[in-house]
Amino acid sequence: MDNKISKIKKNAMNKLKNNTILILLILSGISSDLLLRAMTTGFTLYWKPIVTSISVIILISSVSLFLPHRRRNTFYIVWSIIFGLINGSNFLYYRFYNSFLSFSLLEQIKQLNDLGDGISKSILDVGVLLFAVPTIILVVIIRRLKKTNFFDEIEAYRTKGEMFKAFAIGAMLLGLVANTLTSTDLSRLAKQWNRPYLVEQLGIYSYTVADFVKNTFTPKITTLPEEEVDFVLSDLIEENTNAKVDNEYKDIFKGKDIYVIHYESAQSFAMDVEMPDGPVTPFLNKLASEGLFFNNFYPQHSVGTSSDTEFTFNTSLLPINDGTVFITHTDREYITLPKMLKDEGYNTISMHGNNGDFWNRNVMHKSLGFNKFFSKQDYEIDEEIGLGLSDMSFFRQSIEKIKEIKEHDSSPIMATLITLTNHYPFDDLELFEEFDVGHLEGTAMANYLKSYHYADSALESFVTGLDEEGLLDNAVIVLYGDHHAKIAKGDYEKFYNYNEELGTYYTSEDPEYVKVDTVFNKELKKTPFIIWSKDHDLAKEIDTPMGMVDALPTISNMFGVFNPYQLGKDIMSVENNTVIFPNEDWINKDVFYTASNSKYYSLETHEVIEEEETLLKANEDIEHRILISNNIIQNNLIRYYNGVLAQNNKIIEVIDDNIS
Repeated sequence: MDNKISKIKKNAMNKLKNNTILILLILSGISSDLLLRAMTTGFTLYWKPIVTSISVIILISSVSLFLPHRRRNTFYIVWSIIFGLINGSNFLYYRFYNSFLSFSLLEQIKQLNDLGDGISKSILDVGVLLFAVPTIILVVIIRRLKKTNFFDEIEAYRTKGEMFKAFAIGAMLLGLVANTLTSTDLSRLAKQWNRPYLVEQLGIYSYTVADFVKNTFTPKITTLPEEEVDFVLSDLIEENTNAKVDNEYKDIFKGKDIYVIHYESAQSFAMDVEMPDGPVTPFLNKLASEGLFFNNFYPQHSVGTSSDTEFTFNTSLLPINDGTVFITHTDREYITLPKMLKDEGYNTISMHGNNGDFWNRNVMHKSLGFNKFFSKQDYEIDEEIGLGLSDMSFFRQSIEKIKEIKEHDSSPIMATLITLTNHYPFDDLELFEEFDVGHLEGTAMANYLKSYHYADSALESFVTGLDEEGLLDNAVIVLYGDHHAKIAKGDYEKFYNYNEELGTYYTSEDPEYVKVDTVFNKELKKTPFIIWSKDHDLAKEIDTPMGMVDALPTISNMFGVFNPYQLGKDIMSVENNTVIFPNEDWINKDVFYTASNSKYYSLETHEVIEEEETLLKANEDIEHRILISNNIIQNNLIRYYNGVLAQNNKIIEVIDDNIS
């Protein structure tokens, strides 16, 4: 008996010794995966991502067991480098986009290049070097073992069945995890709308493999059966038609000029901030007090950031979460605000001081229905701040262009102006006007507030300039913040926990301490949405939760047009509303649900609340809405649906004549 136990121990030790480097590769791969999650989604010691990562590494490495040890070592080093690159690149990407890389994003590499210093300064972090450490350790150990002839000694223990045993172990571990996955997990793995959730629950390696398979073997476009298209769209059209209510704002702006200001990185919290030199955004505050101010407004962008916001504002559809509509889906048919206004006789233009091909705007703005897109080549680059032409110069030159257009064309105009200066990293401080930020001086928050204050001054110059030229008569200004400014959580905590009397910061033990928890962090990312007109007394603050998809229905009612395919609601006609985000998060007046950890938070207490039937139903409804939006975009359903109707000599009574 003792001999058998001794023999078993000896065989076990020999197998461990024989696979020393493979074991080190597995340990280094897992440690990198854990490190990535700790530095992005937060450290969670779940067993499933660890076991899944072990199984993926074993399955990948099993093919090397055919090779002699010296050649195996090269294989292991190469894969250790690959694992380091996967983790390091995802870490950098997450720093800027709060998501993880996808093979579907390869078409967007050019956009990263065009952002230049803005991207590099915002994502580069010395922390990325940590992901090179496992490979360095592996190389050092292999070199030292080589000097002791370790690999020559264990070569004799190599067997032909090693690969099959390893493959079986890897498959068994993977099957163990697969057996625990819920239908929701499987759905998320297939759709990959919520990449942080997948990485947190299953590890970076299994996510990367699944993403590769999805983007390599899954057809990008599917032609749906006629009855399925009818099912997807007819209910949406009926719902939108039934929701139409003649409120007090119906047609109040019909025929008026509209200036849409895409206000870069503008967050609402800064509107309430007073510095030694006064408010950060005095003019924006003035517009908010005189116009319709939606103080509970959330952008709904995905990885396409600004371009996603433009898309959603103009179409009332959610952006896709595995790419950017502006790059991958420019040839679809969309019902948009510019198209609807064009059918009402409007001249539609868009204006931006950046390269026209950035975010593929040269192409996509035509798809959205703009007659003309003025880009960098149409402006004199006489003053540069941050990523390009300063907002002051951009607004000044844009007024001249608008004036010239109006002099030659009496049609009402829709002009969308996309600002640029107030963009991360907010470091051209010497070009901003003096603005005392007190104790914040020298911090990232201070730089943002100085940049925002400059943007506010530029906005005032634009509105004042329009008025001086008579361009505000019979006109409306619509302003929205496109997305948050990517301010670190630690900067918020310092900002809200400064003790002015003592010149120190409150600690978590102090009763005055403000915790930037999950709920507060989400609320801080709200941006302003304002509708203002010189000719109307609109002064009203609306606190109904509102998303970017709700902008088009709200505005279109005021201009007398209607989009039957809209996903949002006219906020002036509803009391309750749920804001849906592309990653399946959602928020209403009471609850914030975050899909990354499947938890519900009370907006009143910020505490986790128990799941109940109504919340489960809400999740199902949210997933259905996202599916509708994705179907419309991916499968070009609007064009297809209109084609089917034309073939069958049918019309949709609810679609107004303004639909093209």
